[in-house]
Amino acid sequence: MTRNVTKFALTLTLIATCLVQSSTARGASPVEQMLDTVANNQQFAYILFYRNNDAATQSMHGVLQSTFAERRDAAILPVQITDVAERDLVKRFDATRLPMPAVAVLAPNGAVCSVFPQRVTENQLTSAIVSPGQAKCLKALQDKKIVLLCAQPTAGAAIPMGVRQFMADSLYQDRSTVVTVEANDPGEAKFLKQLRVRTDQPTSVVAFMAPPGVMIGIFNGSVTHSTLAEKLAAAGKCCDDENCKHHKSAGASQPARR
Repeated sequence: MTRNVTKFALTLTLIATCLVQSSTARGASPVEQMLDTVANNQQFAYILFYRNNDAATQSMHGVLQSTFAERRDAAILPVQITDVAERDLVKRFDATRLPMPAVAVLAPNGAVCSVFPQRVTENQLTSAIVSPGQAKCLKALQDKKIVLLCAQPTAGAAIPMGVRQFMADSLYQDRSTVVTVEANDPGEAKFLKQLRVRTDQPTSVVAFMAPPGVMIGIFNGSVTHSTLAEKLAAAGKCCDDENCKHHKSAGASQPARR
């Protein structure tokens, strides 16, 4: 049965409502150039979108400054949404539709980790700094890719055969990606716990996800290619064809939303 990993899925849903891909032939704006520098420095970018330098904006900026005053893993980048030079960046995040002010958090790999409209706390800001494994999963899902997260018992452990066969399948290989982490990596512990991935197993554990943030299932290292394909089809995520019978079946099995 398809289920959502609540916190992870809610984050992705919020991001999906704000994140719009932009295409432009012009050069990068000043803030876009700064984003490149921040990413190269392996920092998280906190983009502060604002309309006016009012009390709410000053308050949010103050929280950002106090939170990261002693840290070197984050950079604050203010963007006034009426700035013509930054119109493509504003469009990318559909920022004109966000309640102002708002903060969008980008990982060094470009994944959008969180979006906070109007108010933000220090805990929310620091919690948006995600692990490398989570950043890779977020980026892949935001790129509309299927993700097979393999929590490996040891460094260099072989990727499960079923996962390799799935990735070799022409139906999935161009729109899927494998992310590997060490199950005992303290830096990934919070993320793996959030996904309910056990970290005490002698073999790999596979968390199988589809965009925008659907958890297809969690499997042990013996999972087969056919099981992965069947579960994906049952969730209506086997292909991009909206007329696919599996899409219709998955949609029919879920209660109507009011």
